[in-house]
Amino acid sequence: MNSAADFALTEQQVRFFESFGFLKVPGLFRADVARIERAFDAVFAAEETPFYLPPDNEFHHTDDPRYAEQLRQIVPGFLDKSPELSWLKDDPRLLGAVRSLLGEGFTYSESDGNLFNCDVYWHTDLYGADASKENVKLFFYLDPLGADSGALRVLPGTHHHKGSYGPRMRSDLYTPGKATDLYDIALEDFPSYTIDVIPGDLVIMNFRVIHGSWHGAPGRKLFTVNYTQAG
Repeated sequence: MNSAADFALTEQQVRFFESFGFLKVPGLFRADVARIERAFDAVFAAEETPFYLPPDNEFHHTDDPRYAEQLRQIVPGFLDKSPELSWLKDDPRLLGAVRSLLGEGFTYSESDGNLFNCDVYWHTDLYGADASKENVKLFFYLDPLGADSGALRVLPGTHHHKGSYGPRMRSDLYTPGKATDLYDIALEDFPSYTIDVIPGDLVIMNFRVIHGSWHGAPGRKLFTVNYTQAG
């Protein structure tokens, strides 16, 4: 692997991302996990007026009444809340990965911290994004996750907006109830790929990719960092 200062994705990793719309880089930030998690916890502890998604959000659901009003806590502008996190915006590993996918001149868009107490149904992250440009989201999970513990599941290839598959899936899954009627299967049973992670892995995803998660324990920790293609 290249040193941190000149980190870049391999040709094979770039091809995988371009074909399927996502990529896991195992262990890239493993040496930083303890520092990152301390800062993550400190930011959430400092939030005086926590923001939770409304309980009627149709893409988030729990059967646990303890969390019916606290499905997902979100902290926007996450990297700027702590100097123990803000360094990530300039980290050469992160920037090298993004440069490999978006080319030169990309811009930082936003970051957010999340505590999940729910399942997340199939969706894309295109809402509010400039869909005329390529957008990538970088996921930092702070819990070990698999298919039965809240890991990210993706529908590979749904970022391709030409052809029939991606547009059809986005249309059919836009309303969760409609999707189960159309296919006569539970949402979690849609054919998908599970991205198993342990803290320190970096997951990168195109905004257009349809994704969700099921069966996670309450209090799952995640923060994401977004970048947009220049031009």
